[in-house]
Amino acid sequence: MVYNFRACRNIGFTQRSGSRWIIVRQMHYEQNSQQAKANLAAIDSKLVELDEVFLRFCRLHDYRFTRNVQIWPKRRVWRRQEIDLCLDLVMDIGFQEALDHGFYPEMPCSLCAQGSLHPGIDPDVHLLSRPVLEHVPFSRLPLVLEDGLTKGLQILNAMIESEIFAHGQTQQEIKAQGQTEYEAYRRAQESARSAEPGTSPNGDPTTRSGNSGVSEMPPVS
Repeated sequence: MVYNFRACRNIGFTQRSGSRWIIVRQMHYEQNSQQAKANLAAIDSKLVELDEVFLRFCRLHDYRFTRNVQIWPKRRVWRRQEIDLCLDLVMDIGFQEALDHGFYPEMPCSLCAQGSLHPGIDPDVHLLSRPVLEHVPFSRLPLVLEDGLTKGLQILNAMIESEIFAHGQTQQEIKAQGQTEYEAYRRAQESARSAEPGTSPNGDPTTRSGNSGVSEMPPVS
């Protein structure tokens, strides 16, 4: 008996039901599917509710506000000076999970403070990131975000060049981390493509693999 929940791609796993084994299909949406786009849009529509907090912070402290509404919804306030400074609010979930599930009230989010030096000063462009708020359920963000931005500003104002050189990551290291996330997404999509009705997850009968067809990866900063 096969349960097939409609989605762009399905990955199968077995589950015992009495004396029988059934095959259950778990949804994995591809990045360019309409449902995945709708799920990302749902996340961004909730982030919009926090925009006034960021804008108020920017007016008070001469920062600029940026909304990322493309591949990976997030919010950023930033300022360019001797050290480039920013505060990023990001989701603490994997790219595939965001595509599959979209927004939910307990979605964990983090706020981090980041400083980097200009390429003329630092050819490798080290980026130092410090946590401000970690793994906060979205439902609690309206209560803690304003204080978090104030705390993040204090962290940014204390950053110095030597600290960034000593403890910051290079762009190449950050890109490698982003590639790891992309590879996890690609493997999930390829596993979903190889799952067929009547095929068990242990490869009996043998499944066929396919290409993910993905040309983009989530941003790394």
